[in-house]
Amino acid sequence: MKKIIGQIVFFTLIISGVSFAHTYDLELNVGRSVLEARFNATLPLEQNFLKTGVGVIYNDDDYKIVDATVALSGEAFLPELTFNLGFKGLLGNMEEGVRDGDLMAVGFLLAGKYAIPEIILPIPVDFTAGFTYAPDPLCFSDSEKYLEISTGLDFHIITSGIITLGYRYIKADFENNYGRWDKSDGTIFIGYRILY
Repeated sequence: MKKIIGQIVFFTLIISGVSFAHTYDLELNVGRSVLEARFNATLPLEQNFLKTGVGVIYNDDDYKIVDATVALSGEAFLPELTFNLGFKGLLGNMEEGVRDGDLMAVGFLLAGKYAIPEIILPIPVDFTAGFTYAPDPLCFSDSEKYLEISTGLDFHIITSGIITLGYRYIKADFENNYGRWDKSDGTIFIGYRILY
């Protein structure tokens, strides 16, 4: 029953990401042995925005994760500071040595972006940070807990293009026929985001 509820929530997040599209961006990031592709869409609301997206992270044979996000986005305290608060559905597989486990979770998502004033830097640069956490009650299949922390810089080189430079840390706990075990990975990445 826990697995079925998890699948329903995950596919609901994917459907909402496709249905509410208005403004789009496509992102591709690469790091040592890691490839990430992401498609995001933004729907304006009365005072805020609804941000949705789907993404895939591939790390050689260590892990493959597909995710879908839905979050409310808006200004926080300053016009330069924006936040995203919502949920991230995760589905994938992770390996550690001979052990492997299926990842299925719905995590709480908190992310922020600060546009560094042009007085400090001559080109537009955003500082970004994100946090996703799925506790045991929101983890399904083999997974017991999921944590993802990311931080980065977005360099606005042209109107419709952004160069990204960042760091992502992922840790997942599992319990299956291999007993209790965990997998963690930290990656520095560089990428490019197209806005349209």
